[in-house]
Amino acid sequence: MPDSQMRMVGGVAVYVPTGAIETVAYALAPRLASVRGARIGILDNGKEFADIVLRGVADVLQRELGAQVTCWRKDYLGRASPYAKEMAAGCDAVINGVGH
Repeated sequence: MPDSQMRMVGGVAVYVPTGAIETVAYALAPRLASVRGARIGILDNGKEFADIVLRGVADVLQRELGAQVTCWRKDYLGRASPYAKEMAAGCDAVINGVGH
C-alpha cells in the first residue's frame, strides 16, 4: 500500500481509503414552468415515516395543483431505484422522499 494512504495516529498505522476523485459534470434538467397538471412521480425510499410525508405531498399536488401523481416504493433504501427508466419516461418531475 502506498505511503500516501498510511497515517500514524497515536503510534498506530491507519489506512486512509482516499484516492483520486473522478467526476462527470451533468447539466441539470430544466425546471418545470408549473407543477399544475404535471405528471409527478414520487419515490418512497423506504425510510421510516417517508410514506406518511410523501402521501401528504401527493395529496396536496393532486388536490391543489391537479398534478397526476404516480408513486413507487423501493424495497430497500440502500439500493438504486429499479424504477428510474419508468419514472423518466412517464414523469415530468420526480420527488425522492426521505423519512426519519
